[in-house]
Amino acid sequence: MKLPLTILVLILCLSSCKEKTERKSEPKKEQTELKAESIKPTVKPTEKIDLSKIPDSLELMTDENLKGDFNGDNKTDFASIVKNKKNQKTGVLIIHNSANNESFVFGAGKEVNQMADLDWIEVFETLPEGEIISPTLVDEETGDVIGQDENQNFKLIGNAIYMSVEESHGGGIIFWNGKEYKWYHIE
Repeated sequence: MKLPLTILVLILCLSSCKEKTERKSEPKKEQTELKAESIKPTVKPTEKIDLSKIPDSLELMTDENLKGDFNGDNKTDFASIVKNKKNQKTGVLIIHNSANNESFVFGAGKEVNQMADLDWIEVFETLPEGEIISPTLVDEETGDVIGQDENQNFKLIGNAIYMSVEESHGGGIIFWNGKEYKWYHIE
């Protein structure tokens, strides 16, 4: 009598454990499916950027061009370091992936943050959308770095372009604020 009762209790326990295990694993499966559905691509490979739209006065300086959604419209834009053929000054060119392939030039003879020549660029890369950036505060008299100006924190609405000098890490960030491109000086 004890043996059949023990077997019956054992069977009930095992079936109860199996049922709990199945119930626990089902919500995880649903969560995984929800996460996979909610992931959306950061940029769409829509229209191809027409590089013939590069102004005649500019020459691409590197094969290390950048692609990213620089203006937050979910389309892959183009950026490159360029040299102005007329004045030999270096700058950055951004071309939006849009019907008219709108372009923007920083440096290359056009002033940005009191600089017309960005020939110092050694690091040229993108920053991810959503990152919070701020300019560096520098003491005007001594040139000492004070720290980040957190009053000007900005959460990127698209990719930004980070450029700097390798050893000093000084440079800048070009980013779209929803209306136009801005420059933050960084150290």
